[in-house]
Amino acid sequence: MTLLNDDQVQSFINSGFIEILLPELDSVHSEVNSRLREVCAAESHHGNNVLPRMPILQQVLRHEKIHGALVSLLGSDYLVHPHRAIHRSTPITDSLDGFSLSSDRHLMGAGSTATSMWHQDAQSPLARARHHFPKFLIGFYFPHEVIAEMGPTRFLKASHCDNGPDLSRSIYQPEHVRAGTFFIAHFDIAHAGFPNVSNDDRFMLKFVFARTSHPMKPTWSNERDQWSASGEDLVDDGLYEPAASFIWNRMRGHTNNERGTEISKSRLSNREVPQEQRLRLIYSDVEGLSVQECVAVFDSVRGEKKHERLQKNLRDSTRGHPIRWNERAVVMETAAYRLAFLGQESADTICSLIKSNDPWLQVNAAFAAGEIGVSDDELASNLFDLLQSPYHQVVRQAIDAITFMKVNNHRGVLLQLKDLVVHKRPSWQTSLVQRGWSASDQIDMNIAMFLLANYMQLEAQDLIEISNIMLQKCNDYASSIIAETLVRSGDPIAQNHAIDYFKNRAWNTSLLGADKAY
Repeated sequence: MTLLNDDQVQSFINSGFIEILLPELDSVHSEVNSRLREVCAAESHHGNNVLPRMPILQQVLRHEKIHGALVSLLGSDYLVHPHRAIHRSTPITDSLDGFSLSSDRHLMGAGSTATSMWHQDAQSPLARARHHFPKFLIGFYFPHEVIAEMGPTRFLKASHCDNGPDLSRSIYQPEHVRAGTFFIAHFDIAHAGFPNVSNDDRFMLKFVFARTSHPMKPTWSNERDQWSASGEDLVDDGLYEPAASFIWNRMRGHTNNERGTEISKSRLSNREVPQEQRLRLIYSDVEGLSVQECVAVFDSVRGEKKHERLQKNLRDSTRGHPIRWNERAVVMETAAYRLAFLGQESADTICSLIKSNDPWLQVNAAFAAGEIGVSDDELASNLFDLLQSPYHQVVRQAIDAITFMKVNNHRGVLLQLKDLVVHKRPSWQTSLVQRGWSASDQIDMNIAMFLLANYMQLEAQDLIEISNIMLQKCNDYASSIIAETLVRSGDPIAQNHAIDYFKNRAWNTSLLGADKAY
């Protein structure tokens, strides 16, 4: 496999994406392009099923350049997430007048499955936190040549730590995309399609990749220790440098557990501040929030019920109003990111927030604990208590946090997670999004990620027992991750259960059609 070097990793951190070319797979790209056009013309929309429908795509995902880049950015145990999508952009019939590179409105051809509105992707199927340190990546694969008239994807550079698209950022849109181009981007980068004014459909395939462990050391070809602001694209239009340096150090396996608290003379409200100013509050030694000021921020939102959604549809947004829970992806309070940056010295404050009995404060505290990734016994005990919360938002975030923490009592945690799987709360079964997913479904998904990240610390029989319960459900996102966990465990009995799952869920691709699939 071909690992990234220091300059490539720093470029990714600084801009939020990296471009990889695969000219050696030209025949594969051509075949994928042909099959995509056949599938879209003669069959129903496949979405997540595009991989079993077109197994040739595995040659792209498993290519040494793509695999090496993913190992470099997420670690060797990364997960190919079960969510993927076909993005099709058809030629427009409307005039392009007034639509510029920075335009933020939907103008796409009939039948398009892409959008030309600036957005950060939603987690699928329900919300998880937006992370600055990369835990999820998106792959944008273009199987055919895309000329400017076809509308290549646009990126807002260095927007992956922002709490919404900021059009003051520099825009990157390649004038020409070669067949086989694969962009690997931070999951939270702001991007948009562009109207297609050619005479041909434009296709792009989206994949998602997930980290399953905190890095203990660099996983790329690392030669230098320090973040460097030198080099092409590392200064201009890049990520706020202290934030970039922090992410670089975290990816190298270092934490911020030996910091001194800096208190500045004045602070801004946490609600609506410019993106760069927000990042200074999080990452600056001089201008950053102190622990005491973080507490004051949380006190100011205590009791506002920000764990509840204002909108009951899928399209919750942080634009124009204070951040709060939604079911796309959740931006935490600026103070929560700051506590995560400050590291272990925040432990007492995080414990106090957990004990506050305010669900939104508990969600933010769990997030900060998970970002730090280490814990003392008191912090761990308090975090485990959140698994008993009556609020699914708190439980979901607590499971995510525990997934990436050093846990001493894995069996005790597993028993609590098993109880969540077996004993479903009626109020958590209601569909929360258009796809029909419930809070209980997302809890299963988060538990599956916990099992994948921690299977080596679990007894095989315990792992098999909870896995078999989850494999009987219709939640294929969670089930596919569970099956992957059983395979990785190396236990022969566990692997046999995984084989049974894959045999039962195999999809016959031979007889499909838009009108008659038999």
